Amino acid sequence: MGAEDAVIEELRLGAITAIDGLWFLAVEEALGFEKAFELDLEVWSRYGIVLLKRLAKRLGVNLDREDPPPLKTVSDMLVTLCTIDGTESAGEMQDADTCVFRVFRCPWWDNLQAAVRSDVVDCEVVDNTMFRRWLDAVDPAIGMEITRSKPRGDAHCEWVLRRPVSK
Repeated sequence: MGAEDAVIEELRLGAITAIDGLWFLAVEEALGFEKAFELDLEVWSRYGIVLLKRLAKRLGVNLDREDPPPLKTVSDMLVTLCTIDGTESAGEMQDADTCVFRVFRCPWWDNLQAAVRSDVVDCEVVDNTMFRRWLDAVDPAIGMEITRSKPRGDAHCEWVLRRPVSK
């Protein structure tokens, strides 16, 4: 990637968060914080579902609820989805039915802190809501538990994803 490509990539990633922030502030001004927060959760949940479906199609992954993809594939798809907005994440498989999914760098958290709004917007609620909706689109049987979080003071956010062990 050349210097010009790197600048364009940086601008693209910044544009995603800028558009979200500006949209949120406009809705908050018009309808109040609670409604803006509710709509923001809905928009980002749908965004992730649309992109997961597009990614699955490109990868040839069948999103059949009766025969869901392996948890490793789900984890890899989440990492790719997160990378689109500049989030740095990784999934670590513990076994075929358990994955530890970590977010190391999150532009959304960084922007909330820079805007001095990290105490107003409950980042864990946002992430848990979106991730749950995204997982439901792929395999609603996958359980999810947040175990670490930057808002709690941890170095990264972390979820344990578990698929029920088949008998």
